[in-house]
Amino acid sequence: MDSPEAGVLAAVEAYVAGVSANDESLVLSAFRPDAVMWGYLGGQDIVVLPATEFARIVAGSPDPAGWVAGYQHRVRSIEVTGDVAVAVLEENGYLGTADFTNYFSLVKADGAWRIAAKAFYLTGGKLPAPPAD
Repeated sequence: MDSPEAGVLAAVEAYVAGVSANDESLVLSAFRPDAVMWGYLGGQDIVVLPATEFARIVAGSPDPAGWVAGYQHRVRSIEVTGDVAVAVLEENGYLGTADFTNYFSLVKADGAWRIAAKAFYLTGGKLPAPPAD
């Protein structure tokens, strides 16, 4: 039987795989359908959006071939109590130029660990400008 930590790590790794491949469905598989995200992208204004919207944004991100080679991530910590957990993910070179620290709150429901909330902070670099229309 897998440990709870392994289940949490699998959900976080599904998130990483989804953002690395611009795969909306894979990103969504890591989150609960009602998950919400909060954080800062380098400004003073807080960004709040449902995970479903984040997954759509990921799907429209630049082609991974141009940035994934330099992308690195590390799960800094996982803590589990019963059927709830927290995990900290550090990302470097997201979209080629941005570094993030992500704090995930996860819950186990129906036998699967999923991200229920994500709080994030742009710790270095910057996000690339969106393409001009």
